[in-house]
Amino acid sequence: MGTSLTTRVFAAVVVVVAAAAAPSTQGVPKLDSYDGVAVRILQSNNAGNVHHIIDPATNTVVGLLRGCPHAHNLTTHPDGLYYYCANEQEKTVDIFDTKTLRQVQQIKLSERPNKIVVNKKYKKLYAGIRNRTADGRSLVDVIDLNTHTLIKSILVHHPVHNTYVTPDDSVVIAGLSGEVQPGEPTIQAIDPRTDEVIWGMEITGHQQYGRTHHEVRPMAFEANADGSTKRLFAQATGLNSVFVFDWKTRKLETILSPPPLPPWQQNADGIQNSDSHGLEVLPNRSAVWASSRLDSRIYGWSLPDLTYIGAIETGPTANWMTSTPDSKFMYVAISGSDYTIAIDLQKKAIVSKIKTGARPARISTAVLPANRAENTTASR
Repeated sequence: MGTSLTTRVFAAVVVVVAAAAAPSTQGVPKLDSYDGVAVRILQSNNAGNVHHIIDPATNTVVGLLRGCPHAHNLTTHPDGLYYYCANEQEKTVDIFDTKTLRQVQQIKLSERPNKIVVNKKYKKLYAGIRNRTADGRSLVDVIDLNTHTLIKSILVHHPVHNTYVTPDDSVVIAGLSGEVQPGEPTIQAIDPRTDEVIWGMEITGHQQYGRTHHEVRPMAFEANADGSTKRLFAQATGLNSVFVFDWKTRKLETILSPPPLPPWQQNADGIQNSDSHGLEVLPNRSAVWASSRLDSRIYGWSLPDLTYIGAIETGPTANWMTSTPDSKFMYVAISGSDYTIAIDLQKKAIVSKIKTGARPARISTAVLPANRAENTTASR
């Protein structure tokens, strides 16, 4: 699949209209203008097989992806040609055309996937494999986006919850599951040039429930001005906090914890041993936000000084979230009520509630060339 005219035009548009900054964990670029592009919020619904595409300009559902049962998450081709869906039920990555929203291919994986991520620079997709294979291996599967073929399975220490890419695309991160013992990694780094594990790290420095080493859940990255990685933010199983690590040294800087709520204000239903489960660094690098399933709120800290900004109440079981490229709005999946909310971060207020599907969870932002936006007649 060569570089298309659409790709070249889109690249030119982004250079002209946007001061592009380092993308966040979910690949949200900093855009000062949306001229020539279509911004879409992709909401996967973990308990269904219909997934929602939201236009943040109108806060309306403008398209539906039909298929991909028990979806873990959705992500986007670097040139905006396809949406990719991690299909937990059929153990595949499902590919949808971004214009017609029709499924065009399925790629069989080694086992059941969790979160998938795209490395834009190397045109690869990395699928975290949640179950061990029949012969006991824990893997990250690698898909070549030029051929849509599985080209490698990378051996890792434990099965994988989530995969991520650093802001400069230089490292792929696998967040591991399982009972973490001292000396074992819960995060492993992969070099995307060779697709080999190059280092691992623990999450430690805090003791709770008798444990000193913790299983990682969602992560996010803060970039330097040149796009290189400055900090790693990580949430951990059973903790309502965010660990902050210096990227170069991999040493713990601090732990961010929101003000405690009285138990009667908390929601223990459906938190799946992950009290805090959603992280987003804004594209303009002004703040990091964390969602709390336990507290049904999102919490913010300014960057780079990590000063507490405050809380925004969301509704039951605030889950994953994603921002708009102008850093003005945050979209949060409310798994306990089957809708997605749009939050005005300046006003710290909900401005829209959008009905989605069964148990909305993982959510991401797509920036497409305007001519790749969905054909609503074809997609409905």
